[in-house]
Amino acid sequence: MRGRRLGPEAYRAIYDYSADGVLFTAPDGRVLAANPAACAMLRRSEEEICALGRQGMVDPGDERWGLLVAQRASTGRIRGTARMQRGDLTLIEVEITSQVFCDDDGQERTCTILRDVTDRVAMERDLNEMSAQLRHLALTDELTGLRNRRGFLTVAQQMLEVADRQLQLAQLLFIDVDNMKDLNDYFGHGAGDVALQAVAGALTEIVRHSDVVARIGGDEFVALVIGLDDTERDNIVRRVDACLRAADAVTAVGRPVEISVGWATRQPFGPASAEDLLIEADRSMYRDKVRKSWQRPSNGAGPGRFA
Repeated sequence: MRGRRLGPEAYRAIYDYSADGVLFTAPDGRVLAANPAACAMLRRSEEEICALGRQGMVDPGDERWGLLVAQRASTGRIRGTARMQRGDLTLIEVEITSQVFCDDDGQERTCTILRDVTDRVAMERDLNEMSAQLRHLALTDELTGLRNRRGFLTVAQQMLEVADRQLQLAQLLFIDVDNMKDLNDYFGHGAGDVALQAVAGALTEIVRHSDVVARIGGDEFVALVIGLDDTERDNIVRRVDACLRAADAVTAVGRPVEISVGWATRQPFGPASAEDLLIEADRSMYRDKVRKSWQRPSNGAGPGRFA
């Protein structure tokens, strides 16, 4: 059994008492009628709304309007969000649902439902920004601003694929700060933090912007570089060491920052993953550290201790 059809007075009540704004318009943008909710939302009288028309109330800088109007001309209906200007010149985000129909005289008209979603859009924007910040924090080392281990591994595999396409060697530099404990013990943890920032700054300054630098552990750093020969590789280490022994760096830390380094190399289309390169370069660095410990003169304090 079909429900009883509503009479004109029922439709009038829906129009008058709807919580959403309702506009009856012509396809050219003229507004023929606006309900009380639309007037309250737009902070204009019905006469003002009709006099202004659509063009007088939309935000001209919002490109979404052109897309919405074109879609309605093509399909006869739209649903989307765009900005409108209130009578007090403030801008609001409005969710728009619009349907083209013909009135009793056969004239093409449009019924447009408006809902103020400014707060919802602002909340969604804040949530998106918060999510982006959290993603950034999850991939970034707070002290140095470099990528952390997760951030490094996120992009390292992509770089290896680039190296394969370019038929280039991929080389991973692994740096460990040898005297971190001594710096912390003798000069305080602030000096240790400055030392870590000095290593990060030296690496960032020396390697190319297309390479990846990361702090993957407490005093461990890596740089993944593509297309270096042995001469350039050795030059990177010399320049990093020179930066750490520069007068301003020594003054900031309190002592020269001593490092051990290791390298791992991957041929184009080699089987080694980013994790494999980390393991190989770590072992190479450890051999360098052992070699240096044997070369240091013994003073009874153990390898790497200050006199």
